[in-house]
Amino acid sequence: MGDAQRVRRVIAVLLTGLALTLAGCSTGDAPAPAETTSPSASPPVGTGDPARGVLAPLPPEGSREGPRICGRTQSVPVAGGRYEVQNNAWGADTPQCTTAFDTGFSIEARHDKDSGPAAYPSIVVGCNYGTCTRDAPFPRPLADLGDVRSSWEVTVPRRGDFNVAYDVWLDPTPRRDGANTGAELMIWLDRTDRVQPIGAERATVEIGAARWAVWTGENQGTPVISYVREEPTDTVIDLPISDFVGDATRRGVVEPGWWLTNVQAGFEPWIGGAGLTTDAFSLTRNGV
Repeated sequence: MGDAQRVRRVIAVLLTGLALTLAGCSTGDAPAPAETTSPSASPPVGTGDPARGVLAPLPPEGSREGPRICGRTQSVPVAGGRYEVQNNAWGADTPQCTTAFDTGFSIEARHDKDSGPAAYPSIVVGCNYGTCTRDAPFPRPLADLGDVRSSWEVTVPRRGDFNVAYDVWLDPTPRRDGANTGAELMIWLDRTDRVQPIGAERATVEIGAARWAVWTGENQGTPVISYVREEPTDTVIDLPISDFVGDATRRGVVEPGWWLTNVQAGFEPWIGGAGLTTDAFSLTRNGV
């Protein structure tokens, strides 16, 4: 065999080996593929990622320092005025103070009431007794409600009696001050055993990938519908507020010609209250 032929054979062997290696068919053991983590189908609890379709991402938790309000009806804007934090100690004479910060609020209280809520410290979007948040999407007619979503993360103490609940207010008019006269819609994420909604349980429904007991009743003549989560949680991501409004409308509690005036998220402490904290909160309409 001539030198040129030997060179051509060596080159052919080398090219064949390279082709087999690139095709993953080499005669040696192939190296194990690197481990990868595929993105989960839903966002991780406590975070929001618009790239995954989350319309109301939770803001990153920041400083817990901010104004401390102790007046029974005192409130203060947070997050540049996008939200309003209210102390709302309406149901008892026991002292309560709320520290407001851009992503939420924390409570100091030692309530002792066994007949109902002592207060409803909360974060508000919309118009509530004459105070309207900046660029609020509410009041808005239900015919133009759109896709209202909210994410909320809380910390609750091991002691006391309380609930963790949204309060959605509806009115026949675009009310900005005074009491709403249409209906109150509550969405309960958690509660202690002794605390229960107004009225009686009437049905169950699935909304937002969770099952809810539906309670209905009246509070001083105003219809109240409450959705109580069957599996309590301290975090919701993209909770479809507008879907609850739609369900309440189909049940005849809410009239389709009404307006949604505000959405609140907070706690109803009966006993105790210290340590109730909203760590992070967001609400959007059509992703804005």
